[in-house]
Amino acid sequence: MKKLLIPFLFVLSIQLNAQDQKPTIEDLNFMRGYWVGDGFGGVSEEVWMPASLGRMNGIYKHMTDDQTTFMEFMDISTVNDTIRLRLKHFNPDMTGWEEKDKYVTFTLQSIEPNKAVFKGLTYELVDPNYLKVSLKLKQKDGSVKTEVFNFRRNTL
Repeated sequence: MKKLLIPFLFVLSIQLNAQDQKPTIEDLNFMRGYWVGDGFGGVSEEVWMPASLGRMNGIYKHMTDDQTTFMEFMDISTVNDTIRLRLKHFNPDMTGWEEKDKYVTFTLQSIEPNKAVFKGLTYELVDPNYLKVSLKLKQKDGSVKTEVFNFRRNTL
């Protein structure tokens, strides 16, 4: 009986330690940098600043035919003990899509090295210079379409 108890306690200890390690904003630093790629039938640019003071901020710009079509301001922070990515959309003239106090929210579901899964949005650093972003979009007919952005690291 003693032989079974020791491995069980060791496994239980590992499981408890893993549960104690909650994700932090700093775990998302793999996203930082200036990224250029495709998406929505045009060119996409995304910039993420390093995590600091419990937040991580980014901007996104979409372009087609050498024209900006829309932009986003993004904020990752902890809200009610949960990491959330919140964003607001803007037209090229800076008029917002969402109401003044509204935004689109993606709640973190899981994180592992170089991958963050939010509800409806996944960021994965495939290699140091390739960031894959998958966005689930609900269609008018109720179906879900996944838009994949293939970003390459760029320099400012």
